[in-house]
Amino acid sequence: MKKTLTLLLCGIIVSLGISLISCGFWRGDVVLVENYASVDDLIKDSPIIVIGVVDNKTEDITYGEVDFRLTQFKVETAVRGTVTDTINIFQTKIDQDPALQKGKRMILFLVKYEGPVTDNAYRIKGLYMGQYKIEGTRVIKNKDNKLTGSEVLDSLDALIARINTVDYAPQNSN
Repeated sequence: MKKTLTLLLCGIIVSLGISLISCGFWRGDVVLVENYASVDDLIKDSPIIVIGVVDNKTEDITYGEVDFRLTQFKVETAVRGTVTDTINIFQTKIDQDPALQKGKRMILFLVKYEGPVTDNAYRIKGLYMGQYKIEGTRVIKNKDNKLTGSEVLDSLDALIARINTVDYAPQNSN
């Protein structure tokens, strides 16, 4: 009976772990997703916010059994924080972290990546929540992005003005 109960409990734990990994919420001991209820929450928790264009240079990396991508991003403007003209964006190859599209102009909400996989890179805060395409003067959310506060996304100028009024105040550890 004890052996059966132990095996059942182990099965539940393994199943839960596999579910969390497949959903992209957990990889080993690293939490990948910050959860934001509003655009203001995302702005507050982002030490670096940049506008620029996704470069054509992308590198695929496998670390352990996890696939990543490193994409060059040409920075036009650092709305918050200080970065070089070209930075590397580090992403996990999961649905919740859609690949940056080459040649697209975007605004990205970032934090410096600290980990064993690569050096000198940034990761997007909130995965899909922290990346927006810019078309003309309009800011376009990813189709999965349900953040409230869409009134600040009507125009790039309105979003930048909002960023400039919301102070950086991290909600949790990076």
